[in-house]
Amino acid sequence: MPDLLAHYALSVLVAKTRVNTKWALLLGLIGLLPDIDALLRIHRWFTHSLVVITLVATPLLALIHLRWRGKTTIALLALLIVALHPVIDMFTGQTPILWPLIDSVWIRVSVNGMTSSRGVTITPSIVVITSRPSFTEREVVEGPIVTEVGTILAVVATVVLVLDYFKTRRIL
Repeated sequence: MPDLLAHYALSVLVAKTRVNTKWALLLGLIGLLPDIDALLRIHRWFTHSLVVITLVATPLLALIHLRWRGKTTIALLALLIVALHPVIDMFTGQTPILWPLIDSVWIRVSVNGMTSSRGVTITPSIVVITSRPSFTEREVVEGPIVTEVGTILAVVATVVLVLDYFKTRRIL
């Protein structure tokens, strides 16, 4: 699974396309919400289902729209960021992304290249694996908090935020 830092950094980068830095940093935390299931020791539970996320978010969005019209864009952005989490997870392991409509899905994508005296060979591969989700409590749920990928994404997000800071102050 992607590490928590990767989920946070990607969420911040997506949020930054529409809101200021303070909101982006806050919305980045919302991108971690689907992993709340790990605290219950049932990782990749219904919190990783776009169907469930949509069913929960729809009345909340309606309420926000009626009560705080000016925050509807932020609420929609938060929904997009929460939905991004299971989509990313789907590329790293079994994820019940459309539960209860279909089983868990894992999409494995790779493009390998080889160069030799005879030329260049590129071999793409896409494998879709499905399996019945298991929503049973586990003794231990473990996973990465920080990896190389998360660190790279955090560095990129930091550069984007710093460049935006300089831009807003007309330094660059």
